[in-house]
Amino acid sequence: MKRAIRNTQARSSRSKAAKDVIIREIPAILKANPRARRGVEAAELIVDPASLPAAPSAPPVSATQTQDAPSHPTKHNAAPTPSPPTITLRTTSTLEAAHRLLTHQPSSTPSTPNHHRHRPPKVAILNMASPLRPGGGVLSGAASQEEWLCARTTLYPSLREEFYRLPEVGGIFTPDVLVFRHWDDSATELPKAGRFYVDVVSAGMLRFPDLEQGGEDGGEERVYAEQKDREMVVRKIRAVLRIMTAKGAERVVLGAWGCGAYGNPVGEVAGAWRRVLLGKKERGRGSGALGAGAESWEGLEVVFAIKDVRMAERFAAAFGPGIDMEKVAPGDGHASDAEEESQEEDESGSDD
Repeated sequence: MKRAIRNTQARSSRSKAAKDVIIREIPAILKANPRARRGVEAAELIVDPASLPAAPSAPPVSATQTQDAPSHPTKHNAAPTPSPPTITLRTTSTLEAAHRLLTHQPSSTPSTPNHHRHRPPKVAILNMASPLRPGGGVLSGAASQEEWLCARTTLYPSLREEFYRLPEVGGIFTPDVLVFRHWDDSATELPKAGRFYVDVVSAGMLRFPDLEQGGEDGGEERVYAEQKDREMVVRKIRAVLRIMTAKGAERVVLGAWGCGAYGNPVGEVAGAWRRVLLGKKERGRGSGALGAGAESWEGLEVVFAIKDVRMAERFAAAFGPGIDMEKVAPGDGHASDAEEESQEEDESGSDD
């Protein structure tokens, strides 16, 4: 009973604080900060983005999705092998991970041109968004990842009503989102010198998919009951990475997308991320459509920010070789936001 009362009081407090930030503070920041204001104005909905290595038969989806991989003539039969992305899992929050990527030297990335190394890296983060409502439950005091972002950055006004319902494949791209409050529980205002910008892709994951126990492998882990859901998750993930890369992201913060309130299995989601990032076929599943000729994310530095240590360990185990796990001690930018999409009170009755 006491815990329920405390939770209600905490939610009410978060709601009041979020409303103050969104209604009063963010408009004042945008009025005084041209870069952040232009970022909000430039937000766009990108639906089913085209493959980055542009195929001649693939028509462009929009004028913003035209960053083709440059061709570099080489000797016959001597095409260079693209370097895989560097992939790390950190038990921390999305914003702490983004801040670290902006302020720390990257892993060795030979593909980074020398003339780019003097400037701050371009960092993009995934907002694991409600597909139905801008900001999820931020105004009602919810505390999942999207709400945490909207109460600490200038993201919220870019999530325009006209963009919703979010597409099954694709999302909202918002450049130059200003982070002006700390990512921990205190949400204290950052000094102007400590504020920073990130690009954000807001996209929604499957909600409450049908699951079965163990699937074809007969294991204890719950898996998707339908192959179409597995393939849709791959399409969603691929779209997010295409948007980020097309917009010039060099370092990205991702997560255990959909593995909280929306009920997606950790192992399935981790496997889908691996399949897209590393071009691996999913063992024992489907036709392995990505296989040879899969898109590469050459030189990309990837961080999965998953705060729940047990979930992070399960994710890393399911992902397999190719990911390094770094456990962050509580207090090192460790906030209480759940790294999952929102679960709004009115979603269960919404039309699909």
